[in-house]
Amino acid sequence: MITHALQLMGNYWLEEIQPEDLPVLKQLPGLAEALSDDQADALTDLAVEYQRLFGFNLPPYESVFIDPSAMLNAPATARVERLYQQAGWAPPAGVRYAAPDHIGLELLALADMLQTDMLAAPPLLINHLALWAPIFLLTLERLDPHPFYARLAELTLALILETLPDNPIPSGIDPFPSLPPAPVYRGTYQPAPGQPELEVEALKGQPIQGDSLRQVLDHLLIPRAAGLYLTRQDLAAAALALELPGVVGDREHTLKTVLQLAAQYELLSELFEQLVNLCQREISAYADLERDNPAWAAYAKAWQQRLENTIQFLRQLDLQAMA
Repeated sequence: MITHALQLMGNYWLEEIQPEDLPVLKQLPGLAEALSDDQADALTDLAVEYQRLFGFNLPPYESVFIDPSAMLNAPATARVERLYQQAGWAPPAGVRYAAPDHIGLELLALADMLQTDMLAAPPLLINHLALWAPIFLLTLERLDPHPFYARLAELTLALILETLPDNPIPSGIDPFPSLPPAPVYRGTYQPAPGQPELEVEALKGQPIQGDSLRQVLDHLLIPRAAGLYLTRQDLAAAALALELPGVVGDREHTLKTVLQLAAQYELLSELFEQLVNLCQREISAYADLERDNPAWAAYAKAWQQRLENTIQFLRQLDLQAMA
């Protein structure tokens, strides 16, 4: 039953697998095969992997993908909370989460809403999960997750898209909600001693305009603008391909440092090409998903357009770097 599957998956996304979950998991095709025979080893491996994936690399929250700030508990989060309130739904007691737009909570809420009316597609599905969850789940694939989480992502993605009605979004309509712009904080970034500053002239007609490194970081690190979630692993892979020194830190620090190192070693063009290639791969991934799930077409086009804008943005930066 769809609602039961949504409830199971919602719980598995919300926290590490517990000993009491194992008897149920052993009965689920696909997930059972992803677990080792030793229960203690299986739980330890999954707990470590859960923290690697969702504690250090990929926040499973809608606002990170949809809000112009890419921050937790942003206006996009309040939008989800209002929907919960309108439906008379509240997160289960005792559940651990940093914000109420966690993918696990949204799946649990969707399950309860479908139980109320199986014939109606809830706004939570059309205006929220279908918009951001596929991008989150495709990003997870790039992190080379443990087979359990790889399979959980496949099942969750299939369930969301199979539940989506035909033509959920009218043709030509951008499914992204109108939200307040990201807050602007005072202060300027200073490069580390010995590292060159990356200057960016105004990019007229581009999604992001500005004359500093800040605009570059904001565009590439905010999924709503970039069209993808750029992980630390993505940045590390680009740096490794260019044989740049290793970088440790959060996404912003990593991107700043990789840009500066590329400038220092006169490899900016090559770095931009690495990022363009990543965008092109994601455009293909979204197209494949749309081909297999035509109802997702409007969402795919919205994300693909943002990726195309990012490719143009990177090409402009490359031209400026060469000049």
